[in-house]
Amino acid sequence: MLLATLTLSLAAGTPAWAIYKIVGPDGSITFSDVPPSNGQGKAVQSLSAQGGPAPSPIDRLPTGLRETARKYPVTLYTAPQCGACDAARDYLQQRGIPFSEKTITTNADIQAYKALSGGSDKLPLVTIGSTKLAVGFSSSNWDVALDAAGYPKKSELPRGYVRPQPAALVPPPAPQEPAGKAATVPAAPSVLPPPNPNAPKGFQF
Repeated sequence: MLLATLTLSLAAGTPAWAIYKIVGPDGSITFSDVPPSNGQGKAVQSLSAQGGPAPSPIDRLPTGLRETARKYPVTLYTAPQCGACDAARDYLQQRGIPFSEKTITTNADIQAYKALSGGSDKLPLVTIGSTKLAVGFSSSNWDVALDAAGYPKKSELPRGYVRPQPAALVPPPAPQEPAGKAATVPAAPSVLPPPNPNAPKGFQF
């Protein structure tokens, strides 16, 4: 049914819309026009009705906000069980800032974050374009920086806007297929056992 709908959309020349190819934990593949949740597996591909790349969330923003988000993208760096990180995330969402989130969980993430933050292990950190604000959450300081970048003081995000899912600062390595093991064949004994005197006639062991 989805394939038929896609074919009709191509013929009619309708605007692009996202198609997600989802690989489940068991390896099953499904297609949907709804972004997958964390429990549905991993979205490995997003296509538009014309077959090209699907529009990013930024492409669906109002013109002014879209231009600001492209010129001064906001990235939030967080870690699990971090109260200040939760407060920072809530602040950005309430103000209607489109942002991406990088999580610090592995040793590789920690090393990359220290290089980014100048050796600090404190969180959260936010970057606005090429500008890194002081480590730690301060709504007043962040307000000033976002105002200077041109972000609106109140949310202008369209209804139904879905921000990108948080991602690890250092992407995990791609899983490698284990090398095939050659089938082991029992080796023939190098020395024959001595004859069994109890064996029936005609049999030799």
